[in-house]
Amino acid sequence: MTTPHRAINPPPRLPTSDWRMSFRSPLLTSIPHHRQARPAIRSLLSTARLLSSSQLHTPKMSVPNVKLNDGTSMPIIGFGTGTAHFGRECSDMVLEALKNGYRYLDTAQQYRNAGSVGEAIKRWGGKREDVYILTKFGADGAKPEDIEPRKVLQDQLKLLGVDYVDLCESPLIRFPARPEELVLTSRGDLVHNPFYTGNLTLAENWKIMEQLKSEGLCKSIGVSNYREEDLLAIKDTWKVPPAVNQIEFNPYNFHADNMLRLLKLCKDHDIKIECYGPLNSLFRSTNGPVDSVVEEIARQKGATPAQVLIRWAADYTGGVVVTTSRDSGRQKEQLEAVSKVTPLSEQQVQAIAEAGKGRFYRHFQHGVWNPAKP
Repeated sequence: MTTPHRAINPPPRLPTSDWRMSFRSPLLTSIPHHRQARPAIRSLLSTARLLSSSQLHTPKMSVPNVKLNDGTSMPIIGFGTGTAHFGRECSDMVLEALKNGYRYLDTAQQYRNAGSVGEAIKRWGGKREDVYILTKFGADGAKPEDIEPRKVLQDQLKLLGVDYVDLCESPLIRFPARPEELVLTSRGDLVHNPFYTGNLTLAENWKIMEQLKSEGLCKSIGVSNYREEDLLAIKDTWKVPPAVNQIEFNPYNFHADNMLRLLKLCKDHDIKIECYGPLNSLFRSTNGPVDSVVEEIARQKGATPAQVLIRWAADYTGGVVVTTSRDSGRQKEQLEAVSKVTPLSEQQVQAIAEAGKGRFYRHFQHGVWNPAKP
């Protein structure tokens, strides 16, 4: 007579949606299911939770810094909140950039989204000193009293939720502007209209910027879209030279005579160039003479053409690059242009520069550069 097998009810299965089912550690599955194993399991799960929460504000990659003429430093690449994010709520995109490893955020009164940047920083949860914040004053159609540097900076600080910014920039200023100087680009893209600041002269405006720095409201001060003649207008009276000049910079516009003079003047005073629009040859002025050169260098370095162009702008100027994207993968790609892709050789830098001279293209700030000295 055989003894019937005793029925054993299997343990209840966890629902597939239970978060623990996704934690399939080989170590965890190898632990016997008895009470002595429970402390080890709890320890593993606790570690997993800590790692998961810390990922929110732990940088994914190391981004080099560039030293400025006032002794401070800033990351070599920044996440811009103009163009693709202009006038829009963009806290999710800025938060994604921070999670991906960006540590320099570029904003402005003109972009009308500083509140989104502040919200993203708050949600990110990192330390204030671990993120570099740049802002600029001035906005289209604003009254002179609404674009006074001190007032704008104080308003921006409230929106950003911080006590200071790392860098405050003065855009090229003249007011009122001539109508022909207020024309946007044909595609409607806008980084800044340069003619801000009311009745102040360039020199008077710069004096206020120096005062804001001395009061600790900003650690560094710089300019945006300044041409050679504009820097010369403040050079004789400045006590603190601009730390940076943020301008459109790419292989198709750097070689204009007025750009070359500007670059030399900035180099003479150790004013770093902040390059925006570095990918114009890839997305806005396509099928040009630099394409084959960039593609070959990308093949040699195991990089993408976008990474080579970002690397070129940083290497040619010795300065900083500002990019942006709504796509998380592209944000990472751009960061890796300076965190993983090694600097270009001098031969590679010059090859792109020479190819770029075969075309001229400027996408932004025609109202600034059309009346500039040739």
